[in-house]
Order: sequence, then C-alpha cells, then structure tokens
Amino acid sequence: MTDANPGTHQVRAKPIFERHLQTLLLTLVAGLIAWQGVTTLKLIETTARQDERITQLITMTEQLRNDLKDADSQYMTNQDASLYRQQMNGRIDALDNRVSRLEGR
Repeated sequence: MTDANPGTHQVRAKPIFERHLQTLLLTLVAGLIAWQGVTTLKLIETTARQDERITQLITMTEQLRNDLKDADSQYMTNQDASLYRQQMNGRIDALDNRVSRLEGR
C-alpha cells in the first residue's frame, strides 16, 4: 500500500543514546562558556590590579625623581669638590709654612 498523503512524513523518535549524547554535549558547551566567563573575570581583575600597581610605581618614580632633583642642589659636583679640596690643601700648606717659620726662629 502506498501513502494516501505523500507530502507527510513520519517523524521518527530519537534513540535514547542520541538524546543523552546531545544533553551531554550541551552541558559540556554550557560548562565551557561558564568557564570562559569566570576566566575572563579573573583576567579583568588581574589587569585592574596590575594597572593600579603601575600607577603606583609611576607615582613613586616621579617622587624619587623630584627628591633627586632636590638632593642635587644640596651637594656639590665633583669638579667643585676638587677645587675646594685644592683650596683647602693650599691653605693648609700656607699654614704649615707659617708654623715652620715661626718654630724655626
């Protein structure tokens, strides 16, 4: 016998194994999406912490740079120190000469 309505098809029932496999795959995909979301949130938090640390380091670097500029004006350069040392050595030599002449008399 032939079908009276050739345009209608019977929908076959899915086997139980196929339904369980689809459920397992959907659960796996949903789990992977959830894992990706959690991982993304952790990365965002880590990036925010690193940005905070970098901002703090930049502030500390600027403060150290300013402190070095302030300290630079408090000390003399090597060339100035050398000239000062030469002047002091000249004065000491002059005083030694005076003491030697005074004691020699």
